[in-house]
Amino acid sequence: MKKLCFVSLLFIALSVNAQISNLANLASGTMEIFTPIYEENKNIYGYFTLFKLDKLSQNEEKYEYVILDKNLNKVANGEFIDTTYKGIYSRYYSPDKVGDNLILTKHYGNMNGSIAFTSSRMLEMNSNDIHEPFYFKDQNLFKGSREVDNLKKEQRAIKFLNVPIGMNNGFLVIKAKKKMTKENPTNIYFYNLNHEKVWEYDFGDNKRESAYRLISFDDDALYFSYNTKYHKDTNAKFLQINLNTGRLNFSYLLEDVNSKYNYNYTVKKINDRTILTGKISPYKVSGYDYNTVVGFFKIVLDSKGNELFKKHFLWEEANEFIEMNKRGKLESGYKLFVQSYFIFKDERIVVLSEKFKVGSNLLVGGIVKTTDFVLLEFDNDFNLKSVETIKKDLSKFSSSDFLFAQYLNDEKDAVFFYQDYQKDSETKEKNWVLGIVSIVNGEINHEKIPMSSDDFYINPYIAREGYILLREFNKNSDFDKIRLERLNLN
Repeated sequence: MKKLCFVSLLFIALSVNAQISNLANLASGTMEIFTPIYEENKNIYGYFTLFKLDKLSQNEEKYEYVILDKNLNKVANGEFIDTTYKGIYSRYYSPDKVGDNLILTKHYGNMNGSIAFTSSRMLEMNSNDIHEPFYFKDQNLFKGSREVDNLKKEQRAIKFLNVPIGMNNGFLVIKAKKKMTKENPTNIYFYNLNHEKVWEYDFGDNKRESAYRLISFDDDALYFSYNTKYHKDTNAKFLQINLNTGRLNFSYLLEDVNSKYNYNYTVKKINDRTILTGKISPYKVSGYDYNTVVGFFKIVLDSKGNELFKKHFLWEEANEFIEMNKRGKLESGYKLFVQSYFIFKDERIVVLSEKFKVGSNLLVGGIVKTTDFVLLEFDNDFNLKSVETIKKDLSKFSSSDFLFAQYLNDEKDAVFFYQDYQKDSETKEKNWVLGIVSIVNGEINHEKIPMSSDDFYINPYIAREGYILLREFNKNSDFDKIRLERLNLN
């Protein structure tokens, strides 16, 4: 990477060009959600806002939704009535966009986890029609709401929580076990938007010793880890499943009792090559241990799961660029906590990490402290080419200052955003600062703007490429505004 460029001015768009919307004018009621809507390719479509209007009865609540596009134009709005249950809390997940539809899912539960279930409904954005809710029970889909009578008793006897995830003109249903359940789920299901089951995949019948986990998905493939812990048969596999057919594309053995390392990783598909990258720890039957991490790794597989490339990078190999011992410790006992892996189109990898350590507090016990960001750039052969440090103050009021990140320029570049509680060098007052770090053409550009003062506070959100959405709270107004600002990422 080239030399860091520090710039004090963030925006190249003037306020007259900013696209502004007043949230108070969108709808009445109490705002429950304001969240981005992602396209299936992870680009920003727009924003979803949900307001709770009234409690109509003991078991009914009225909501109003508003959908904005990526330019903050209103696309749709409407009202619906949803079910609530006495003694059970509920909240909506962020919606999944599938084609021109949104899948809205609501999670219900109690404090000890013995009750946990979901209810979903589909919203057609073109017609602004919102469908009746649906839910899953005994591997079947039912339309409507659950009956109130005997609901709690019935739910305590159910072992798994069904979670639908919108994708590929339908939705995948995965299962998560409840806190009190000793068995693991063994099946996943895919439904089309007409609520018809398209396929089912069975991981096996080893409910006690084996468990699956969805890592990620793209336009035609699902990526799962599948771990078995049973004496000599202990192993960890990486699975790619065809999203259209539910058939296994390949299974790659990542760990067994003869392995040197355990792996913790993320996945990205580039053309017909699947790339795994992440951290490694010395092998244990119990699996990856974040306390004993010794470095990074990169594995490349072809479309049939054959290994094309595999390389490990140990901490001591970074000493040419940054002082670090073999256990990954930096100065003052800090280690690197990874916030994001940028896997670019040319298969370069930039690891975005934050210095952290666990301190102690007499009142609350162990607390996580984080400070500077560290960017490690690897070439496509996984050789470390550079290490750059982004200076910031010690984290305040949270365990991390990282906010979010996104790719730029057809995934050839990237940008990430963070918050920092800084003291002004002149006034000595402390306020929040928004930091933006872009990685474009191998050059790092670091910019900052104020996020707070005595009069206002700005909450940033991810936006379409080249922009950021700012939600401003002003003490002199009884409402808050959102606006898009263009970023200087050249």
